Amino acid sequence: MKKIDINNWKGKKHYEWFKNYPTHFYGVTSRIDVTELVKITKEKKYSFFPCFLYIITKALNNVEEMRLRIINDEVYLFDLCHPAYTVMTDSGVFDNCDNEYCEDFQKFYKETKEAIAKVKVGVDENKSYNDLTRFDQFFFSCLPWIDFTSLSHPMPNDPTVSVPRMCWGKYVYNEVTNRYEMALNIQVTHALVDGHPLSKCFLEIQKLLNEASMYIK
Repeated sequence: MKKIDINNWKGKKHYEWFKNYPTHFYGVTSRIDVTELVKITKEKKYSFFPCFLYIITKALNNVEEMRLRIINDEVYLFDLCHPAYTVMTDSGVFDNCDNEYCEDFQKFYKETKEAIAKVKVGVDENKSYNDLTRFDQFFFSCLPWIDFTSLSHPMPNDPTVSVPRMCWGKYVYNEVTNRYEMALNIQVTHALVDGHPLSKCFLEIQKLLNEASMYIK
């Protein structure tokens, strides 16, 4: 990561204005087309979750603003961010899980499945939900049982508030368009990410989804 020189940064005015808001984060929910990814996962008998996790992590890393973090009142830009996500355990309670992102899809898929399998056995009461010393992550969750139209994230009173948070719902078949669609919510701090880069995130995610056969092999 590298430290941003605030005084010579294009986001200075924006950052200094919004960082002092009591609630400086906001979220947008939009529908995305996951038809190609659904088709590929069914053909290859892949689990949908790690495949979409790969696509969305890759896409978010392609938008520089999503790799910005506030640490001890300083702004840093990370070279690469990794997925941290919720997993439903066998006890019916969610716990947190993470693994490293890499461009090699097969390696990422294998390591994601292994990480999920370790967490699914039950909630580890001795483990913190999030590593408060680590900022090079995206926080993901999903509600695969329902199709929602809006969503809000509970926000902690700790240094991780500048980490982007994402949640997606159940993918559903649209009989009018003959396409599979899914709700995706992205929440960010307005001090680092305004509407333009957030829009770029949705567009980049959709672009990679449309080209899913290039990445999910």
